[in-house]
Amino acid sequence: MNTVRLVLPTALLLYFLWRSRRQRVFLLGLPFLMNMYFSVFFDRLRPFWVPSAWQPADHMMLWLVVTWIVYFDLVLPWRRRTVRERRVFGPRLSAPEEVVLVGFMAYALFKVGTTAVHHMDLGTAIGEARIPLYMFAGYLLLRGILCHAARKETVDLLAAVVVVNSVAAGLYVLHQGLHLYIYAGMVEYQYIVVNGEILTRSFYFMPQYLPLAVGLCVARRKWNLFWVGVFAVNLAAIWLSYTRALIGVVVVEIAVILAMRLLKQGDVWRAVKRGLQIAVILVVFVGTAFVLLPTQSAYLMSRLTETTSQGSARTDSNLEYRFIWWRTTIEWLGGENRLSGVGFPSSAQDVRVTDIAVMAPDIMWVPVLWSMGLLGVAGLAGLFAVILWRAASLSLTSGGDAALLSTALTGWILAVVLLGLREWVIYDPWHTPLALSFFALLTAETQRQRTEARQRTVVVSDDRVAIVGVRPESFRQEEGRSP
Repeated sequence: MNTVRLVLPTALLLYFLWRSRRQRVFLLGLPFLMNMYFSVFFDRLRPFWVPSAWQPADHMMLWLVVTWIVYFDLVLPWRRRTVRERRVFGPRLSAPEEVVLVGFMAYALFKVGTTAVHHMDLGTAIGEARIPLYMFAGYLLLRGILCHAARKETVDLLAAVVVVNSVAAGLYVLHQGLHLYIYAGMVEYQYIVVNGEILTRSFYFMPQYLPLAVGLCVARRKWNLFWVGVFAVNLAAIWLSYTRALIGVVVVEIAVILAMRLLKQGDVWRAVKRGLQIAVILVVFVGTAFVLLPTQSAYLMSRLTETTSQGSARTDSNLEYRFIWWRTTIEWLGGENRLSGVGFPSSAQDVRVTDIAVMAPDIMWVPVLWSMGLLGVAGLAGLFAVILWRAASLSLTSGGDAALLSTALTGWILAVVLLGLREWVIYDPWHTPLALSFFALLTAETQRQRTEARQRTVVVSDDRVAIVGVRPESFRQEEGRSP
């Protein structure tokens, strides 16, 4: 197993570097692998050990910058560059979604400034605001690369990320379901004794892209045995996470993607067929799970029964204390700071910051409310709303790879929004440089479709000019032949 822990991340890194020779966007495989860290043992590779004085997000941000520099050959003179792109952050802003993002980040910077003035400490304010700052900086770098990349390359990259996530899901199933202890030595979240058997609940090395994997599988127009296997192994990882919210979110994600495909003209039969395929797979999967993993499945069912016995998910105790934390934060802000928040003080400057750090992993909206108030919450909610609107509209009006990409992103974004009620998703300090990767992918697809629309307009205009210029000449020729 020690050999696997070293060989697997090395093989994955070499694979992405090899693919980048023909498809340059595969250089992004490096930050994506870093985002998966423990699930694929990427932390074991010596060049990617996190320095003791750094946070994982600092290290990931550094390597994302390096990837961006290498992608655009920025260390080379202009005449020697393979990619001669002047707009290294991508084309102009896409309204309205990117305008909302810029407004949100401008407000975050304003709160950094007010915090620094209030406490007379700019460095601490910037350090405490690293999460939104890294989110935006990472988004800009991803935007530049993905807007330059072709759609086919982007779809291939996402498919590769999903396959790697499936490898991690398989290892997770072996560890958590079959007790092979693949991740021996790692911190377990919880130990539970069920029917005399010790079960573990683990999130620290859980596959990072389960909603993306499910979304991409369901959005595909054609399936083969390989993609059925990818779908099944990611379902198994979700099942063995024993996470009721994640299971519910994935069910909603599948239903929404199938509904969107039903709304597309000419895709109704394929959507119905895919729905039937998923239903058959789910029936077989659940039956197999209860046969091969009876204790694990019984424990999961007990957790689901606990939720239904309380009437609804809203009255579930786990969700209830998240609402309590929201109300507690509202009370701490009081009338004076409720609208704008307290900014980004450190725990030494405000002792309540320690409690906010305890709450944040279980609900994304608490740190947003604390630092930027109801204005920040409204800004982030508005951002998610316009992103979902853009993704859904692209999905319903496009075809081929464009429809696949936008539909999968719609499911992924929806999952992030829903999971934000029970975890910190984009505010996870370990993964902030890639926190808005779904948004960067969507922006790039929006720009591609706008470029294609302009090109079609130019072609139609050229055709009209050609027709106007040719017809009179042909008439004159015909008149010359007439008696």
